Amino acid sequence: MRHTASFTVAVVSMIILLGTAGCGGDDDDGGPVEPPDSDVSLVVAGGGDNVPDRYTSDLWVHGNYAYSGTWGGAFRNGNAGNALKIWALDPVGAPSLADSIITPDIGTVSDVEVSSDGEVLMFSAEHGASQGLYLYGLADPSAPTLLDSVHVEAGLHTATFGEIAARRYAFAAKNQPDPALKIFDVTDPGAIELAATVPIPPNYGIHDTYVRDGLAFVFAWNSGVIIYDVGNGIRAGSPTDPREVSRLVTDDNGIAGSPAVHNGWWFHNPVTGEARYLFIGQEGPGVVGGNASGDIHVVDVSDLLHPVEVAGFRLQGAGAHNFWMDEARQILYAAYYNGGVVALDVSGTLSGDLSDRLIDRIEPGGAGNTYTWGVQLANGFIYASDMLSGLWQIAVEESSASRTD
Repeated sequence: MRHTASFTVAVVSMIILLGTAGCGGDDDDGGPVEPPDSDVSLVVAGGGDNVPDRYTSDLWVHGNYAYSGTWGGAFRNGNAGNALKIWALDPVGAPSLADSIITPDIGTVSDVEVSSDGEVLMFSAEHGASQGLYLYGLADPSAPTLLDSVHVEAGLHTATFGEIAARRYAFAAKNQPDPALKIFDVTDPGAIELAATVPIPPNYGIHDTYVRDGLAFVFAWNSGVIIYDVGNGIRAGSPTDPREVSRLVTDDNGIAGSPAVHNGWWFHNPVTGEARYLFIGQEGPGVVGGNASGDIHVVDVSDLLHPVEVAGFRLQGAGAHNFWMDEARQILYAAYYNGGVVALDVSGTLSGDLSDRLIDRIEPGGAGNTYTWGVQLANGFIYASDMLSGLWQIAVEESSASRTD
């Protein structure tokens, strides 16, 4: 859930292209129900400044352990991004480095995820002779053991699990040339099998995939978001025979680069019972350790056959990256590169400019030491992976009077 295009690493003067984003909602459909309470704050609780050897990429937390990848678009202290970091969480949730897995002949550990049952660790890899998909067993979560791997020419930018019809699949984003959604059957994690390959237009290609309720939302950069039936039934699709439901290219909002549809989250609101909104991140140009650009777009998918962009959020001088949601509390958490971590109130009807929905924002590493890649809500905390300053534990603090739904 997931990641970056080509970047500029300020620290090493290497130019990088991020993405661009914008939102083109109109204001005729309601708007915020109530402004969010201001007495909710994000506060550093632990971790940070703990990966000096490499740039940090994605993260996943499960139980008392966390796992984070490393990015190798530029070397840091002479090291490529070939390390998966293993973190033990202490009784109050603070991370400490327990071990690392070094994979030869790759340049980036680009995406990390643990299966819902906690038994399998998956990561995707790019750049090098061994790029592809890796599965590890977590019988001992402090010492993962390799179960199987598959080489994918050009590498995989992201990979996410999806459980459909009692089988487990990995939905992976194959890089250019010939970009594609690659679907692997990983029900037996010791024997990865290719289930399907879906070509994606080489308009940059595919960046990330979100799978829920038998639908795969493919975030395909300038080709927009493409929705596939992979077991939902709306188009009689399956993981071995994905069938397109619809697609939408979001607005570029005047940000240089293009629509740059990067990632997303389909919000299932337990308060309203609706699955109305798809949040999309747009990754614009930026400089690692410097600035970034790109907005959050909100798409109404209540009619899956005809998605419509309705709202958006912009943080000036910063750019959206990966998301996580606290659906029960109707809060979207977004990694925002140099903007750190953003919390947005997404309750009620969403329309137009959502700038007044900002609850709080934190730069965990401080100015000049924050470039946040990913976030995850786990064990009551937000965990954030930061390219510059490593893995952070962030507390969500609020008064008893705040956010009464």
